[in-house]
Amino acid sequence: MRPEPAGRKRRAAVLVLLSALILAPLASSVAGAGGPPEHANADPRGIEAASKTPDRDEKTPPGKSTDQNRGGDTPIATPAGKNPGDPGRQGSTSNRSPGFALLAAALVTGAVALAWHLKKPPGAGASLDHLPGTSRTMPSHPPGFPPELAERYDQVAFVGRGGLGQVFSAVRRDDGRRVAVKIPVTYDEETGKTFMKEMRFWKDLTHPNIVEVHSVNILPVPFVEMEYLPRTLGEIEKPLPVETAARIAAGIAAGLAYAHERGVIHRDIKPGNILLADDLTPKITDWGMSTTLERTRDTSIAGFTLAYAAPEQIAPDRFGRTDARTDIYQLGVVFYELVTGKPPFASEGLAGLARAILHDHPPPPSATTSSLVELDPIIMRCLAKDPTDRYQSARELQAAIETLMRRSGDTTLT
Repeated sequence: MRPEPAGRKRRAAVLVLLSALILAPLASSVAGAGGPPEHANADPRGIEAASKTPDRDEKTPPGKSTDQNRGGDTPIATPAGKNPGDPGRQGSTSNRSPGFALLAAALVTGAVALAWHLKKPPGAGASLDHLPGTSRTMPSHPPGFPPELAERYDQVAFVGRGGLGQVFSAVRRDDGRRVAVKIPVTYDEETGKTFMKEMRFWKDLTHPNIVEVHSVNILPVPFVEMEYLPRTLGEIEKPLPVETAARIAAGIAAGLAYAHERGVIHRDIKPGNILLADDLTPKITDWGMSTTLERTRDTSIAGFTLAYAAPEQIAPDRFGRTDARTDIYQLGVVFYELVTGKPPFASEGLAGLARAILHDHPPPPSATTSSLVELDPIIMRCLAKDPTDRYQSARELQAAIETLMRRSGDTTLT
């Protein structure tokens, strides 16, 4: 813990005082034979007596000591070549000057050290917190990161929030690998249940187009460790070249097809939930709104991002419950934005945006750029209001995109 400013001042003053007390005997011994002998166990009464007779030193007969500690005179060895009776030697300023100079230098040095210490900004040089019971130190972690995970991760940085969780990038201490760590925003019971539900769906999905989960833990706190990717699809500049956009859309469709075939739907496909590898391979993340196909009889409105919402998410009484075709609609919205630079529906208010999703038909992508005409049938079918008019599976959508790419001469597909 960092000392308070007052504590720092007291510590510095004590250091200066101790330095002076330690160096004072040395200073007197350096003064030569004219000074009184030093005793580690000097009697305080002798010190007091000496302080009351400042001129006693000059009246002491040659060869006699002023020390009253033993009740008698103590012989003092006379240095060779010196006259013990010379009044100009014993007790003179010139005889003591080396010791006093050394003491003065110590005090000046201490004063300089004290001034430097007090001038130093609080906390300077103390940015590391020592781990109790260990011999290593670690930097402070950002707010919101559980201190219980401090010994597991280093170099922690906040990445963002998704659903009911916060995501941090971190380096594992055991092998130095950078990973993403997701923890609940709060630790109440309802949040914990939702968080663990997301992990239950996610941890069993292993696919090149789905962010990989390394481990799911509830101790010492609930957290998930997963693959770290620094960029989202929402962060790249749009519109993208048609070939790039098509490859990304096909990858998302492949990841969704894999999840759907295992009974899991996402229900919140949007650019912010698509992470990108260095080669722009898309990976679906944040399965917090996911559910199983068996439980889609529940028509209550779940949380979602309105700009990418399917009609059945807004008006389930009219369009039916959410299912795999909900993900297909949302992928159509993302694909539309990738090639045109904007979502198909836009409004200044939530009510107007919801009304447009339910009733309006957006212009085809080719209305923005004529070269997109070949994408019109694919994207507009994804955006059909009625789920029965859309692609009926993500695998079917993936096949349609890849067929178009091959026809256009894309050699990246195998």
